[in-house]
Amino acid sequence: MKDTQQLTSVVIAGGGTAGWLTACILAAKHRPGNLSITVIESPGIPTLGVGEGTWPTMRGTLQKIGIDEATFLTACHGSFKQGTSFHHWRKPEASPHQYYHPFSLPFNYFDTDCAAWWQRHQPQMDFASVATSQGAICDRNLAPKQAETPPFAGVVNYGYHLDAVKFAGLLKNHATSESGVTHITGHISSVIPSEDGGIHSVVLDKTGREIEGDIFIDCTGFSARLIGEHCGEPLISCKHILANDSAVAVQCQYAADDSTVASVTRSVAQSKGWIWDIALPERKGAGYVYSSQHCTAEEAIRTLHRYAGSDTSLRDISFGEFSGKAKYFNFEPGYRRSPWQKNCVAIGTSAGFLEPLEASALVMIELAATLLSEQLPRYTNQIAPVARQFNQQLTGKWSRIVDFLKLHYVLSDRDDSAYWQEMRKLSSCSEQLQDWLSMWSTRSPNASDFNLRDEIFPAASYLYVLYGMGFNTAFLPGSADHDSSGHQHAWHKQQQLTRQHLAGLPANRALLNQLTGARQYQVNR
Repeated sequence: MKDTQQLTSVVIAGGGTAGWLTACILAAKHRPGNLSITVIESPGIPTLGVGEGTWPTMRGTLQKIGIDEATFLTACHGSFKQGTSFHHWRKPEASPHQYYHPFSLPFNYFDTDCAAWWQRHQPQMDFASVATSQGAICDRNLAPKQAETPPFAGVVNYGYHLDAVKFAGLLKNHATSESGVTHITGHISSVIPSEDGGIHSVVLDKTGREIEGDIFIDCTGFSARLIGEHCGEPLISCKHILANDSAVAVQCQYAADDSTVASVTRSVAQSKGWIWDIALPERKGAGYVYSSQHCTAEEAIRTLHRYAGSDTSLRDISFGEFSGKAKYFNFEPGYRRSPWQKNCVAIGTSAGFLEPLEASALVMIELAATLLSEQLPRYTNQIAPVARQFNQQLTGKWSRIVDFLKLHYVLSDRDDSAYWQEMRKLSSCSEQLQDWLSMWSTRSPNASDFNLRDEIFPAASYLYVLYGMGFNTAFLPGSADHDSSGHQHAWHKQQQLTRQHLAGLPANRALLNQLTGARQYQVNR
């Protein structure tokens, strides 16, 4: 390519959620126009089907790409997600430990430090219950909005739970029928390099068809066919920080059609990992995330079976049937420091994957694809500077996610296994996280601690996890926030708002049925 040649074609290698969501986001900004977008999808390769939780950012993404909320909920068997409920992440004392990391911000979040006021005036209550109504809403399995609330708007903040396979199918149909994206089916057999070491074209097997492009996006998953195999960009392992490298997942059917649909992801700690529990209208998705150094696959599936067997909302299932339907995943926790090399950009698990905790996988696809669409170079001589900026921004986000996920483990006091003893080690934390923990010993996290554009986990997220896990901040005596009359007034307003929400919000399942036009989802028996 000439140095000033205009870029007119983007080729996305791989379908699935990463490929089709990237195609939709690019098309929303650059089509109609002179930019062609092509997705090459290998036949017979199933969607990973694990990333079933989103962040609230997905509402804006769906709106931007032109998919109606009711259409999305219906097609993807979606439900509302209002945060994560953590269970047993600390030693059980008089009662099992539980706390929320909700999506709604604490009251008076932008004005004063509600954590200091809470610790002084309401220490008998957990932090999330004082800071927001969302924990009480989730306790009762209520929806985050009412039937008359406009699409993508909420009474409280929310994201979604979804069927990942159905979501990829919806995106694919929207991209090809509504957004002008070209779909090609075939396996990539080889890569033809450009003169500068980038990618000139890819060749499909069987037909030998050669597909050229100006920008190639690697959405080939863990195989990293382009960024890893061709470009040689290494994966930076984080296994010394986050030891989990395996997961087993199952889909469980409800015992009754009207079973409660929870509006949080449950994260339930086990002796050698943790279990995710996600409620969709017609089934649940559950999985055990663990470290292969501490747990075998057989131990993992038996632990998951015991957990599902204790859930009275699920249909009884034998161990043999249960294990026969399980999907096993192995991964190297880490990310690529330079996901953009030459004219190749990695998005999705080809760029990196750490673990399912806090649902960072889908939001990183959203952010990377959005960043690419906003910064897409117009001419070939702009590729290098845009790539440097993109890499710097994405690397910062990955390092932030590593710190936030590690925070959950290092704050735990569990010592019942070698797994927890390893995961809790402060020495395996980054210098940044250790610095924060030192600073937060006398003050709570605030916005000045975080300087990235589009912080995935803002200060509020750290507040919920720190104080949900029992972290003690020795606030300085005489702090103005301790005795703020304004805080007292805001707290009373917050209590009133909680009562209004509990009285006015419908049950999660009832609203989902109403929005999707279904009387109820039928259970597959």
